[in-house]
Amino acid sequence: MDFSNDFYSEDSNSYFDDEQLKSKVKECKKYITSGQTVAYLENIEETIQLCLEYDFVEDGIFLVEAALEISPYSSELWHAKGIFHNNQFDFEAAYNSLEKALSLNPTDVEAMINKSIAEDNLGLWDNAIKSLEAALKLEPHNEEAIFNLGILYERKDDYKKAIQYFNQTVVLDEKYTDAWYELGYCYESNNQLKEALEAYGKFLELDPYSASGRYNTGIVYLKLADNSKAANCFELATAINNNFTNAWYNAGIAYLNLNRLIDAKNAFLKAFTLDPLDKAIALNLAQTYEAIGDDDSAIKYYNATININKLSIDAYIGRGNCFARKNNYNLALENFAMILKINLSKNTKVVSHKKNNEKIAAIFDKINYYSALTNLSAEELNDFANAYFDLGNWEKALDVFKNSVKLNAENSRAYYGKALCLIMLNKYRDAIENLLIAFELNPNLENVFLEKFPELDSTQLYIKITSML
Repeated sequence: MDFSNDFYSEDSNSYFDDEQLKSKVKECKKYITSGQTVAYLENIEETIQLCLEYDFVEDGIFLVEAALEISPYSSELWHAKGIFHNNQFDFEAAYNSLEKALSLNPTDVEAMINKSIAEDNLGLWDNAIKSLEAALKLEPHNEEAIFNLGILYERKDDYKKAIQYFNQTVVLDEKYTDAWYELGYCYESNNQLKEALEAYGKFLELDPYSASGRYNTGIVYLKLADNSKAANCFELATAINNNFTNAWYNAGIAYLNLNRLIDAKNAFLKAFTLDPLDKAIALNLAQTYEAIGDDDSAIKYYNATININKLSIDAYIGRGNCFARKNNYNLALENFAMILKINLSKNTKVVSHKKNNEKIAAIFDKINYYSALTNLSAEELNDFANAYFDLGNWEKALDVFKNSVKLNAENSRAYYGKALCLIMLNKYRDAIENLLIAFELNPNLENVFLEKFPELDSTQLYIKITSML
């Protein structure tokens, strides 16, 4: 199915625009609908090739099906149909068409390669490997087959094997741009950062205006802690593509590492404008404003972070620190409490619907055991209350801790337990008062508390909260 002189001149750079090709397709459709397919089969086949070249998928399928009615044993037509279906993401139809093509021409290497694409997308990874290996038996130096083997192993995270194939590809063709790119990615993923830089460098020599190539190089430099070069790469990436969100975000990270806070703020602001629902961008923007000393703007973006992710402990810490510096005790306290609530909720055992949950059963056994006893000691009451706490029954746990305090007014563990219950019941001031009593009675408990909530250690928020009562 060679192209005729009607479509291409001797100039290898001959080009068809969409309108010209649409005109050719329309003409071929007239031949088909008027019953002249046989007479104009050569023109139809040439137009099919152009449809392949210019990705006119639906028109291509129409023409190739008409041609197959006349030439049902043409492996080339079945091959073309398989390519169209691959491009249409109808991989099952593509696989069937390419199988038919290979049954008619078992040595068609390009059909084997295209069949491997359909097999890969159908989840038939082993079959795809076998198809490519079969192609290489016929053409050991087929760059596309070798490259595609690398892609298949890369998708399986077998970077070592993928690197072997990509290296083979660039040995055969040192200007195989995509192979250098994937080689850089695989080296990076395999933590071979020096090699990754070399591969990305080769890629950028061939494609200097690739935003993703500049970006990936920047990521490698970030991993190497060479923040100046990383920042330069991200700047180039955003110069090429001003809407490259990840490049703006990572430029902000590089600037932060260089203590270029204003540049970091501006980069994060641009990233946030492009993607206002990314929690990492919002959080870093808030933290940068806080580092600059603009607490009002920091609070704005901590709010944005929390709107995206209600469980962002870092956002509550940052926002609480800002309120603490502004001497807004009530709002600082609310953020402090939220940090504790989130942590406690994560660690609290949830009652399972499964009857055979041994942990839950053990807790109920403990509750039943203590419920049947009278004259419990303060320590036994603490254990009883903790069982209710583990189930998330904060009110019942609080009542039992209160009884423990009545038995022993110096019972630091009971005050501590009361404080945690009051946090979960949104009684924050009472919670802090009980927490401070517990620490006063037993200074060691403060260490226990900070081990349980390490995010608070040395924060302005914790210092402010514990000093204001």
